[in-house]
Parts: sequence; structure tokens; C-alpha cells
Amino acid sequence: MANYAYLCSVDTASLYPSSQVAGFDPKTGVVAHDVSCVPLLWLAMFRPADLVTGVFTVDEDDLDEDEDGEVEATAPLVAKERALAQLDAALPVLNGLFAAEGPLDGHAALLRQAVERAPGGFVTIELEEVEGVWEDEDTFQPTLRAALAGLDGGTDGAGTRARLIELSRLRPGRPFPPARLIVDGLDAGDDDYWNLTRLLGTGFMSEVPWEAA
Repeated sequence: MANYAYLCSVDTASLYPSSQVAGFDPKTGVVAHDVSCVPLLWLAMFRPADLVTGVFTVDEDDLDEDEDGEVEATAPLVAKERALAQLDAALPVLNGLFAAEGPLDGHAALLRQAVERAPGGFVTIELEEVEGVWEDEDTFQPTLRAALAGLDGGTDGAGTRARLIELSRLRPGRPFPPARLIVDGLDAGDDDYWNLTRLLGTGFMSEVPWEAA
């Protein structure tokens, strides 16, 4: 089973635009993607109120045996301007939660560039593939909701950090790699490249500013 997540920018307030929005062009509409996780700074653009549930008609070939042609799915969806404001607001919280690993301001600035230049006024994450391969699928949405709630701060910093690490699959306990690690051709280990992608994702069908100048 596929297990990708896609950060998308779309003209209309629609979940899963790759299959639900006519004319959606992944070359420009998919900002970045990743495998088996939801990158940390993607999460920082959303809050629990942005989790939207929709019902979708699915081709019979894509259905499980116990499904009837319609599938309910929940994913983040918010206006782009608000997403970027929430990214900015989350930075002090993230820099506190991950103080041992280092500040994320430079990484967030590059993500902002990528989101701003993508067409469309709404931002969403297609994450049903990651949810589908989660070890305990029933815990994915509660974990996601709790992690997003923690981005506004609160008393359960340790719990928020743990949930964000679980969703993003970061390897904590080492300094975060520089935001321009790849662009500047810096020397780094495998864990650094891993963490850069778990922070930001990677380009899909177009370049992203943390991988190409």
C-alpha cells in the first residue's frame, strides 16, 4: 500500500484536491511530499479547528471489502493566509519544545516561500495513505488533533513534543540540520538528511527552496 503525504495548495476549499478538484495540477499544486509521516513544519500551519471531515465517492477497485463506495476522511484544510500566520505563531512554541535540537526559523522561512509561490488560496494535507498504514489506525486522528492543539502552547509540552515526533518521524536528540543543508552542499550525516526531510518534506514535481536555490 502507498504511504505518502502531500502538502497541497488549491484554489477551492477542498480536501484531497488531487482526486476531488477538476483540473488540479500536481506540478504546481503539490508543494511537497513525504513518506510514512507528516513533516513537522507542515503540521505547524494547522490547528484542531482546521480538521475537516468529508465524504468521498471511491472507485470500486480502490475499496476494501467492507466499504460501500463512499469513504469518510478527515484532514487539515485552511486558507493560505491563515496557514502562514499559524506557522509564524507556532515557531516560538516549536523552538521551545525542540530547544535541544535548535531553532526552526530558517526552515519555516523556506517552507513559507514554497507555500506562497504555489497557486491557490487554501492549504491542505493529503494524509490518508499515512493514516492507513499507521500502526493503530484508530489512534491517528486523536494523535493528530492533540498535536495540533499543542502548537498553541499549554502545559503538556512533553506530550506535544512526543506526538509531533511520532507524526513526523523525526530523529530527536541531535541538532537540527541547517535549513540550507542541501542548497549549500554542506557536509552532513544520514540522520541530518533524514531530519531535514522530516521537517519540510521533499519536492514532488517541482523544486522546493530547501533543495534548490
